Amino acid sequence: NKLDIKLQNIDNKQQLIEYFLKGSKTKDSWRIGTEHEKFLFDLKNKNPIPYDGDISIVKIFSELIKNNWVPIKEGKNILGLVKDKKNITLEPGLQFELSGDAVENIHQTCNEINSYLKELKIVCAKLGIGLLGNGFAPIVKLSDVFKSPKRRYEIMRKYMPSVGRNGLDMMHRTCATQVNLDYLNEADYKKKSKLIAAITPVAVSLFSNSPFKEKELNGHLSYRTHIWQNTDKNRSGIPEFFLQDENSFERYVDFALKVPMYFIIKDGEYIDCAGESFNDFISGKLKNYPNKKPTIQDWENHISTIFTELRLKKYLEIRSADSCSSAGICSIPAFWTGLLYDEDSLNQALEYVENWNYQDIHNAYLEVPKKGFDTEIKNKKIFDHAKKLVAFSALGLKNRNQTNSKGMDENIFLKDIHNFINDKKSPAQSLIEKYNTRWKQDIFKIFDEEAF
Repeated sequence: NKLDIKLQNIDNKQQLIEYFLKGSKTKDSWRIGTEHEKFLFDLKNKNPIPYDGDISIVKIFSELIKNNWVPIKEGKNILGLVKDKKNITLEPGLQFELSGDAVENIHQTCNEINSYLKELKIVCAKLGIGLLGNGFAPIVKLSDVFKSPKRRYEIMRKYMPSVGRNGLDMMHRTCATQVNLDYLNEADYKKKSKLIAAITPVAVSLFSNSPFKEKELNGHLSYRTHIWQNTDKNRSGIPEFFLQDENSFERYVDFALKVPMYFIIKDGEYIDCAGESFNDFISGKLKNYPNKKPTIQDWENHISTIFTELRLKKYLEIRSADSCSSAGICSIPAFWTGLLYDEDSLNQALEYVENWNYQDIHNAYLEVPKKGFDTEIKNKKIFDHAKKLVAFSALGLKNRNQTNSKGMDENIFLKDIHNFINDKKSPAQSLIEKYNTRWKQDIFKIFDEEAF
């Protein structure tokens, strides 16, 4: 039945609006999904590992298949695995991503993260492979990165250099942590998307973790965010409408229809439509697929190629955090859950940012990859705004009152963020300090001290 719906033809815009309306969920059905990417490296020489060979992605997949993970293939290539509603996928530069199950609370999220990492570490250690959580590959040059054989990435590789100077870096040398959360209805989506967009610079500063490039400091705290800002202006950044009263599912559809397409998939084959519009597809005017209408599945593929800091699917996907080491990995979903899943904290946070306009936020967003906590919004440092927003999040988690077997609520997962605030240091600032002192500017120490 679900497949039948996905294969229905799209004839008009209203069907696309209804797609997002159908994502609405009652509060008792709200879930939390966490996606986190890691770089893999050869334990001996710290170089990236290839797709195939003695120490490779394929070898990791083979070992995990013995643990009941089921392969996802494209032609003869295994490009991912699935088990119990969890997915492992390969990013373009062979970054390893877990898309977790949708769970009820952060205790479950953190248990899932820890058990997955334990399983992956056992397999990788056996093969002589290490795992690193960082927003940007710290030593490898773009030309030395091994590439995923996935067909969609071949189309993107060809198109990216025509729309921004750092698109290939984004694909092959960045890693992120993403949080997926639900909305009650369109009004709730509007409130949540406004807050997420407004505080994106704060989240970037709190979770910045990419100060290195090709064995040296790169002059940024979140180089990954800087890379995104120079990737493809049509599909990244913070769209202004999220902060305006006109924001709605229809407004998001209008935006998505204008985002240039990359491809469509028919009978397992990729058809290159890079640069064409989805509106043309609805009108049957695609050059390489003429006189054909899109389906809901085509729409889902298209909206998955939008890379704004907040992306709408049938849930809200928040994309502002760098990949991090074990310190912080559970705190990112905790921070957002506390703010967005409690009415009190959501309203207080919205009231706090009420007089922030788009220009204030956009300017801070452009500055924050370099300046971090010292970036200003409304003549106040982001550090001070972060303190306030973490307090709202803590209130929300307290109000949710989701406790573990020891009676502790989800506030235990904000511990790492409280440490960042108390030390006045983001993860990136801590890394820079280690690099300049204890590591004596030997970047290879990152693999000894920060790997999983």
